[in-house]
Amino acid sequence: MAEERLQKVLAQAGFGSRRACEELIRAGRVAVDGRIVTELGTKVDPETAEIRVDQQPIRRQPLRYVMLHKPTGYLSTEDVRAEYPSWKELVQTPERLFVVGRLDHDSEGLLLLTNDGELAQRLMHPRHEHPKTYLVEVVGIPDARKIRRLQHGIMLDDGPTAPARAELLSELPQEYRRLQSRRVTAAGEDAARSRPTRWLRITLYEGRKRQLRRMVALLGHPALRVIRIGLGPLTLGDLRPGKWRDLTPGEVRALRDAAGGQETGQSSRQDGRERKTKQLLPGMIAIDGPAASGKSTIGRRLAQKYGYLYLDTGVMYRAVAAVALARGIAISDEAAVTALARQIEIQVLAPTVADGRDVTVLVDGADLSWEIRKPEVDRVVSPVSAYEGVRQALVPQQRRIAGQGPIVMVGRDIGTAVLPDADLKIYLDATLHERAMRRYRERLDRGEQADFDQVLADLRRRDEIDSGRKHSPLMPAADAIMIDSTRLTADEVMKLVQGLIERWRRP
Repeated sequence: MAEERLQKVLAQAGFGSRRACEELIRAGRVAVDGRIVTELGTKVDPETAEIRVDQQPIRRQPLRYVMLHKPTGYLSTEDVRAEYPSWKELVQTPERLFVVGRLDHDSEGLLLLTNDGELAQRLMHPRHEHPKTYLVEVVGIPDARKIRRLQHGIMLDDGPTAPARAELLSELPQEYRRLQSRRVTAAGEDAARSRPTRWLRITLYEGRKRQLRRMVALLGHPALRVIRIGLGPLTLGDLRPGKWRDLTPGEVRALRDAAGGQETGQSSRQDGRERKTKQLLPGMIAIDGPAASGKSTIGRRLAQKYGYLYLDTGVMYRAVAAVALARGIAISDEAAVTALARQIEIQVLAPTVADGRDVTVLVDGADLSWEIRKPEVDRVVSPVSAYEGVRQALVPQQRRIAGQGPIVMVGRDIGTAVLPDADLKIYLDATLHERAMRRYRERLDRGEQADFDQVLADLRRRDEIDSGRKHSPLMPAADAIMIDSTRLTADEVMKLVQGLIERWRRP
């Protein structure tokens, strides 16, 4: 018989996925013809070689595929130290089966068990993004904006989630209504009594620890129940909790078709040569958020790293406010401020002087780069930016700049008003106290006198105006990725945003 890789032979004998079998080899637990083997890629003839794991000879098993409806309170792992029972107490077969795609002990539903290591490897490998569908009962009723956030991705503490399919259900699908009557935990019952609950159907294409529960909790709708009803082409159907069955031949074929015979590993090869991929990037990146949330810092760094144009639209409103103050125009005179915005020519350039400025801002040829950063401008820029006529005068200029090439545009209504079709939308936020501290330190670093309480009051007032203005109020776009930078450094925020951009890279 032809030789095969040792980890493949072990997987076919029911010792787990190919990756798990590789760990057995590395750990020195596998012997071939009396010799310990630790080198991956070793080939053996399974018909003639004597192969032992932990000194026990392996035996090839017939391949078996089992679907279990795991109830809550059971583990999908085999940790003997755990306080919960394992799925093995529900399924006893002569074959050594292992789990494909885990479920938390407090989650329930479809669990696939098999001893087909090669198939399991393809189904579990993140590269192949096989869908996993869940019914999730949550506290409260998520609105359309929150559903869209699930669909576009949510920033968790371990990075952004991939886009998911999500929908709010008016009622459970007919085949799963029998599951609705099961009682939830005492804590869940208390929450359910105090607020209404609704069911969501969510399909994920990745798998992280307690990912679904973290996603809905971040939206303010903690999960009471999580039921997996689909894994790739498989559906739970009417299988009762605690019961199991062998897959039909048709389901096994569907699983193999889904796996597609795709190669796994760090690279794939075609025609004996490594395939090359073309790296694509989003053409327009919109970054919104309140003052001092870190938008300018991150936007500028992104533009430098990826070769984008960079525009902080806030400097244009600051320029209008600064000129209005200099010319003695009352900020409360909307008509006069709007007329000024239509008359002056504003240019935003890369820094032309090495004096620490972020950008160079010219108004009718005059350099106002530092004038626009003065505290008196801080206090009046929000009313200026709230005027509809001022926005109407500046938005067309902003869109024209965006049309010149790939751009990172930063502001307070970029994703909602200026560039509603931006490829990637990010909303940066931080607590008011943290943002005030950042602005306070910036002024001290520039050698200016500053009072923290006054900075805090100015920012609070500015937030109220920005969020309450009639035209283009400050708010995250429905499809924006939210990032709270309160406890993050600029480098940490940058790393998260780069992760979002990497999602745009396509083969």
